[in-house]
Amino acid sequence: MDPESGEQPLVSPDGNVIVAANGEIYNYKEIYAGLSAPYTPKTGSDCEVMLPLWSEMDGIPTPNLPNQLRGMFSVIMYDKTTDTYFIFRDHIGKTPLYIGWGNDGSVYVGSEMKSMVHECNKFQNFPPGHCYSNKGPNAG
Repeated sequence: MDPESGEQPLVSPDGNVIVAANGEIYNYKEIYAGLSAPYTPKTGSDCEVMLPLWSEMDGIPTPNLPNQLRGMFSVIMYDKTTDTYFIFRDHIGKTPLYIGWGNDGSVYVGSEMKSMVHECNKFQNFPPGHCYSNKGPNAG
């Protein structure tokens, strides 16, 4: 955790992958130790571990990434290089996350339902343990 700065979003060293996360990753030290390539965190945030995990998975949005995380979390990742977004939530759903759909087909995601009330004609609780992406095996 990085309680001193708490700065978000977290950004990869090349500036192409962006993470906005709410929660805590309890096993971040073990994940860092198990990476195939060394990674030096830029922050004290336990959630930063998602950046090298994304890289190790070749930027493919699959449940393999959140399945490696132990903790409570709601996450939105965006990869500028591939124009891919990846949204996921821990299996219990300890942190809030909502998804909504606008009349024009836009998808909205937020930690507060009030952020989408005026934009969405339908919204719901993002299901715990689920993933959503615009590409890959969890698209749409």
